[in-house]
Amino acid sequence: MGVALVLAVATAVLLGVSDFFAARAARTVPAITVTRTAVLTSLVLSPLLLLVVDSQFLGHDMLLGAVSGLFMVGGLALLYQGYSVARMGIVAPLSSVLIAVVPVVWDLLHGVRPGPLAAVGMVAGAVALVLTSYTSSDQGSAFMGAVLGVTSGAMFGTAFTVMGEISDAAGLAPVGVQRVAGLVLLVGLAAVRTEPLFAPAGIGRRYAVGAGVPAVMAIGALQLAFQKGSSGPVAVASSQFATVAVLLAVTFNRERMRWWQAVGVGLTALAVALIAAGT
Repeated sequence: MGVALVLAVATAVLLGVSDFFAARAARTVPAITVTRTAVLTSLVLSPLLLLVVDSQFLGHDMLLGAVSGLFMVGGLALLYQGYSVARMGIVAPLSSVLIAVVPVVWDLLHGVRPGPLAAVGMVAGAVALVLTSYTSSDQGSAFMGAVLGVTSGAMFGTAFTVMGEISDAAGLAPVGVQRVAGLVLLVGLAAVRTEPLFAPAGIGRRYAVGAGVPAVMAIGALQLAFQKGSSGPVAVASSQFATVAVLLAVTFNRERMRWWQAVGVGLTALAVALIAAGT
């Protein structure tokens, strides 16, 4: 499990960097356009992952890769819709927790139970997700925000769970298929939306492309982590990317870190340490 945990932490760092760049891009480009541009970038780069480990294009695993891609993009669409109708402080914590909870429940249903220390670490990780992603605001509909936060998190968590079912023999081959499926869905959404298909030339495009580069590395690391460890601990550790995004925003955007976010950052480190000690 040690290697899996290292890969999961690397996933969290890379996803946090990707989110940070995506947030920068979204200042000048619509969020859905940023997402399409980032996913296209990661798709173009995904064949390079085949050089990392031996990979086989197995039909069952390619199908699982496509399904995980559809769920991941569906989760993104619901998350952005949630941000548009409610405050982030409601949507983000609920979504973040469900990302971790769904794979844990899947493990439990299949008889995979963590040790006592790992279990405490996983609970601490869920609490850390709420603390680091919560921001206070009085705008929007709390009910709709809660519904969209839960459903987006459930879709992300399902995507993670499906990735955990891909065989070791597939290596990183399913990542490209996942990116293709996600991009097809995103392009399909363009038929009912008015935003630009991809980011136009400028600073927004550069940041959107910058979001796609660490994203494909993150998905590759996450796929390997699931192949080397149990879904629950891997999902909890990798879902701590909100902590990385907060730290980057504080460092480079001069945003103020609230006291509860500082507690969440510390709790994230404790959670990962407990999972490492208990697995």
